Amino acid sequence: MDDSERGRFTGPATAIGAVVFAAAGYFADQPSGSAGYAVSNVAGLAAVSAVLIGFGAFHRRHRAELGRLGAWGAGLVRFGLVATVVGYLVNLVGPSLPERYEAVAALAGIPAWSLAHLMYAGATVLGLACLRAAAVPRPVAVALTCGLPVLLAGVGAGLALGEPYAHVVTWAATEGQAGLAWLLVGLRLSVRRQIAVAA
Repeated sequence: MDDSERGRFTGPATAIGAVVFAAAGYFADQPSGSAGYAVSNVAGLAAVSAVLIGFGAFHRRHRAELGRLGAWGAGLVRFGLVATVVGYLVNLVGPSLPERYEAVAALAGIPAWSLAHLMYAGATVLGLACLRAAAVPRPVAVALTCGLPVLLAGVGAGLALGEPYAHVVTWAATEGQAGLAWLLVGLRLSVRRQIAVAA
């Protein structure tokens, strides 16, 4: 299957993955080992895998326009997404291990989830490259650029507000805003693909 044939599926898969990731993040606060916890992590894993492929296609499509800054941004996004995949895998495997190994798995997940935040920094760098090159519609570029600033401001606001607002505000600043940006990337890939097919 060549790149043009893959393009038919990449955009919609990225858009669906973005929505599923955001939903999985909202419902992620489940007891470890429960059915809801497993479903949330499986959904998140599948969603991030789809988005990872989508960002690869997005960068390939705009590589020449975005230059070195875009390459750094896309690389950071992909690194953060790979770390997120590892984090989800640890979450899924950990509860099935004997108790003495479960704690080790939990510790192994800490650096993965920490490095996952690089996807927000990468989104901002990639968004700035998109704005500079005018390579994509402004809403896509702005949503990407907001990644790190919204993360920092929103998580801080969530901690300051406390319950009952903390969960919603923190989710909006993390999975919510990432899901929105990724949805726009997926829609952009879909539109570009339709134009290419029509041409």
